[in-house]
Amino acid sequence: MKIVAIDTSTKQLSVALSDGKQIVAEASYVTSLNHATKLMPLLERLMAEAKWTPAQLTRVVVADGPGSYTGLRIGATTAKTLAYTLGIELVAVSTLELMAASTGHTGRVAAIQDARRGSGFVGVYDAGQRIGEEQHVEIASFVKTLTPDTLVTGDVDTFEELLQPFEKAAPAFRTPRAGVLALLGATRPIVEAHAFEPRYLRLAEAEAKWIEAQRHE
Repeated sequence: MKIVAIDTSTKQLSVALSDGKQIVAEASYVTSLNHATKLMPLLERLMAEAKWTPAQLTRVVVADGPGSYTGLRIGATTAKTLAYTLGIELVAVSTLELMAASTGHTGRVAAIQDARRGSGFVGVYDAGQRIGEEQHVEIASFVKTLTPDTLVTGDVDTFEELLQPFEKAAPAFRTPRAGVLALLGATRPIVEAHAFEPRYLRLAEAEAKWIEAQRHE
């Protein structure tokens, strides 16, 4: 199996190659959400370094959100294009699950992604299994539901005061890694490329404003 994994759901762009059992190549860097121009050159470089050809790929794994609306669209479009043109399998993995798994922690982990104005996208996992549903919530309310043994990861500095009682993942392990994404996606069910859409967990700001405007007409 030859897997390419793509995560464009956060400020960090991350790409990896895997044989399904171990990471073959991986690269990540912060691009200020300039993923559209950076993604393919980064992928092509990794493929060249690993001496892989597009025809050898068997699966593409993409982080499907929640996260940046634009970033998610870029990742989804790229993954679907690869699946279509190369005739390979498409697999999607939650960005929040990926964030939790990237800590390497085997206990309970809460992944938090800043969604501005005191809100965030959140998910809780224990031994790799999701506890409850991933949600878009007010972080102040969410924190009250966490048990004392929870490790928090993601945009924890943004909510530092609220998260003060909890252990935090080391800074180097707070961002999602495409290498981990590739390993998670190696055993996940395939999704239909034509129907695949990212999971936003909330409306885009423009859509929300339009709906609110309709309510007041």
